[in-house]
Amino acid sequence: MRPSVEPLSDAIGVRINGVDLSETLSAENFDFVYQSLVRNKVIAFSDQRLSPEQHILFSKRFGACDVHSNNQSLLDGFPEILVLSNDLKDGKPIGVVDAGVEWHSDLSWQIDPPLGSILHCLKTPASGGNTGFINMAAVYQELSDDLKKIVQGLEGIHCVSKLVNPRVTISENRVNAREFYAKQLEKHPPVQHPLVYEHPETKEMILFASPRFTIGIAEIPDDEGQSILDELFVHLERTSAKLEYVWAEGDVVMWDNRSVLHCAMGGYSYPDIRLINRTTVLCSDETRLQRASCALA
Repeated sequence: MRPSVEPLSDAIGVRINGVDLSETLSAENFDFVYQSLVRNKVIAFSDQRLSPEQHILFSKRFGACDVHSNNQSLLDGFPEILVLSNDLKDGKPIGVVDAGVEWHSDLSWQIDPPLGSILHCLKTPASGGNTGFINMAAVYQELSDDLKKIVQGLEGIHCVSKLVNPRVTISENRVNAREFYAKQLEKHPPVQHPLVYEHPETKEMILFASPRFTIGIAEIPDDEGQSILDELFVHLERTSAKLEYVWAEGDVVMWDNRSVLHCAMGGYSYPDIRLINRTTVLCSDETRLQRASCALA
């Protein structure tokens, strides 16, 4: 059976049918999956029964896997897998409780942001728990020419710690949250990325900024930088280039982290359980975002 795709929305995302990710994909089928990811930015697979080993093996077809800095929430015996869950064991969270509740690009606070993340859904809550996605190539195209000129050549400042980001709140669900974010800031100082990148494969211009991790703009007054970011983030809310993904148990979803923002949309609480395993694939020299030579293209 040859794989096929069906759209998830008009602007972003497809579901790939006819693929069993527990098996090693042929070179031809893997190329189909990879090209579907590049073209559509979000890909989903239904009814996948994956062991942690199989999840990691599939992920490594795309590149090396990240080991997340939040080592308290890694799956026992599998450092490549970050557990996203509100479940408890002996009264303590088994994973990240409040992961991704603001629009963000995974690990943009690192010097070298990753290619993509791959989530395997093991348990869905009775209500809520959806994930939103935004096509940031489309958002860039929607900017006015004046705003494109303003952001061309500017560098966004990205930081993992919520302590230095006034746009986000610190969840009361995370144990010792302020201590946790203080340690993050000490371990991971802010980094800079161009506000506009070029995708290495599609050659699209990508707006690379998010409310969660972009805390300012380098080398201009902070009030001016915050004003520019405010205007950009208004476009995130207004764009129609969005997808709200409704999870089912057994779903595997991957997105091109280079050109997509995502967020966990909430709407559930313990003892209604959500459990998802996540791997994140790092970029290579060939797949990392490129500095845009002409951002107005």
